[in-house]
Amino acid sequence: LSDFIVHPSLATKDVTMARTWYATRLGLEPFLTSPSLLAYQIEASIFTVFETPAAGTARNTVAVWRVRDLRADVARLAARGVPFEELDFGADGHTVAGIMATADPEGSPVLNAWFRDGDGNWIGMVEQVDHPGEPAVGLGIGPSLAAADLSRARSWYADKLGLEPTRVYENDELVYRIGRTHFTIYATPSAGTAKNTVAVWRVADVRSEVAALRARGVRFEDYDVGGIRTVDGIYAAPDGGELAAWFVDSEGNVIGLAEDPEGAIAPQSPRPAPNG
Repeated sequence: LSDFIVHPSLATKDVTMARTWYATRLGLEPFLTSPSLLAYQIEASIFTVFETPAAGTARNTVAVWRVRDLRADVARLAARGVPFEELDFGADGHTVAGIMATADPEGSPVLNAWFRDGDGNWIGMVEQVDHPGEPAVGLGIGPSLAAADLSRARSWYADKLGLEPTRVYENDELVYRIGRTHFTIYATPSAGTAKNTVAVWRVADVRSEVAALRARGVRFEDYDVGGIRTVDGIYAAPDGGELAAWFVDSEGNVIGLAEDPEGAIAPQSPRPAPNG
């Protein structure tokens, strides 16, 4: 999976309402639309918003947006009506006027802020430096996956997906670089609350990736609901133009694979899992 991009998958109860919110509040317009899905680009990354009755179930941050100048972006978005959250993490810090200023283990400054979209999806923003000698994580938006046990999650992603973090914040967060994209896994008691797909890998060949991951012990889900029926873990669109599959990680996060031979989101995008 390290050869392909990964992106957040955000749930909405009403895709038309979501499109209006993202345009009005964030100034974003989708580069791809369908009756139940929107796709947006942030720097070299993308995210999708899809319609599902499971919208609003996640009680954790579902995406992290890495930015160059967080204070300027917070001011810009606040002026567009985005309310930033005031949070207190105890010894780990708290927000002041929507921004939390801390430092990483090397002493480099880190700025964080959080807001919720129109469906209640928690989205984090972070400004931080990459460290010499480490692969750059890069700007853009990436999935934020919740973990009840960070050590268990790290072992699962290494054993089952063959992925190792580029940076480890002990007892707090794992950061992974995947091609030009990134994702994070962080410790939270809210892990497992999201009942919808939270991340999608866009791969060249779904069937070969499913076979390779099964050989590592990944179990793929079978669905027959909402017009989606998988056969041996794989959904094939009736017109033959779309393949997708879903698995659940050690922390209960639903993750999708979507066939995208060109390496960027295709006009016929994969549907969310039936449970979201």
